[in-house]
Amino acid sequence: MKLLGIYIYNYLQFKDFEIDFTYPEFHVKAGKPLDKICFIGRNGTGKSNLLNIIQSNIFDLYNQETLGDFIYNIEISGSEFYFVKTKGGYAHLFNKGIDSIQGWKGLLFTNFDGNLNKFDESNNVKRFFVDDNTITERLKAKKDSGDLLIYIPSEGNQNLYSQITDVPDTSLNEALKLFNSFDYHHVISTDTVKNFWNILTYQIKKRENDLREFEKLDGNLDKTVREVQSLFDEKNPQILDEIAILWNKILGKANLEFDSKNASNPVQLNDNLKAYINLRGENRRIGYNQLSSGIRNFIFTLGHVYSLYFNREVKNGFLLIDEPENNLYPDFLYDLIETYLNIIKETQFFVATHSPIIAAQFEPYERIILDFNEDGSVFWRNGETPIGDDPNDLLSKDFNIRSLLGKEGVKKWERYIELKLTIPSVVDKQQKSKLLDEFIQIGNAYNFSSNEVS
Repeated sequence: MKLLGIYIYNYLQFKDFEIDFTYPEFHVKAGKPLDKICFIGRNGTGKSNLLNIIQSNIFDLYNQETLGDFIYNIEISGSEFYFVKTKGGYAHLFNKGIDSIQGWKGLLFTNFDGNLNKFDESNNVKRFFVDDNTITERLKAKKDSGDLLIYIPSEGNQNLYSQITDVPDTSLNEALKLFNSFDYHHVISTDTVKNFWNILTYQIKKRENDLREFEKLDGNLDKTVREVQSLFDEKNPQILDEIAILWNKILGKANLEFDSKNASNPVQLNDNLKAYINLRGENRRIGYNQLSSGIRNFIFTLGHVYSLYFNREVKNGFLLIDEPENNLYPDFLYDLIETYLNIIKETQFFVATHSPIIAAQFEPYERIILDFNEDGSVFWRNGETPIGDDPNDLLSKDFNIRSLLGKEGVKKWERYIELKLTIPSVVDKQQKSKLLDEFIQIGNAYNFSSNEVS
């Protein structure tokens, strides 16, 4: 299932707000749901609110209470539907055979009383009715399944990352509970590092169980232990080794490395997974609380996402990240989206950002730029600049930042233009040379265009 669009009748800053999440007509996937979407917009335009609306409703539209009136345009197994949910708690599914949703939105919210037979048919709306059980089965995400909804807010309520003096405070007993029930909905933040450590431990123990079952297969009974182990290892990597590959690309820039080889596997129920970061090439441990906040937050977030996809057949995935650039130096940002895309599969990916470096990693039709109407409501448009363009172009065209200079920079630009206009008319050679030196000095310092001045 993927989201094709959403219509918001009247909620917060969204008034009669309809947004399209499909590939444009010129694309080979025209009309199909976008695989990744980037929300851009000034503070208050509702980027975070949109992420919240999607993450809180998309996988459990039928059972959750609504915060307002919404119409979701969704694709299920290649077929397109409108899923309608109103303040009264009514929810029904209509097929795509609706000639136009323009006009019937108002009918829907004024005349629809939850009984499909009483729906106003003045617009000849074609409809496809499914009973409650069918809606639940087709739309409600389930535990221990291929459904996965991950939400990463811009910040948690408390920063538990910085308090980790050893490893996250949990135990094997906590991790083993995941064998009984593995949820589909996960919030990744500074508050949930314990959950990440539990999943790592669970993945380690699950691999041990899978190996025992593999050893019992008829075809393996006559093989040596080494042969069976080798065959199993070919298709079943160790999660800590994979996390090390992922983390060391980041840690290596600080001459650090994740020591997966010497990790201590928990055995007793009150044991904890012990896995640490060392100085590269040395057996000198670096505490997680000693890492910079940007690196520490990033590796835990990235590792948490990776652990949820590891060795899992995801069929319906949603990943929503609010401001992934938080606390990260720009050189970490240029391939950040690609890093996430290499992890996720069968997943619709939503990002809200203030960073032109992040936004530049999306096609212009994947960028949803939010802005205010005169009445304070919000409208949207697509981006303009091509994918991979200079972030400064995005700042001026997509972010609508007309000047990238600070106040002193503006003064220097005004002086630069003044000199450019003045120098040609100066007769005194010494004075002209002095002004020309100043002109060149400002141009070099601020990278202003240095057109020839005679």
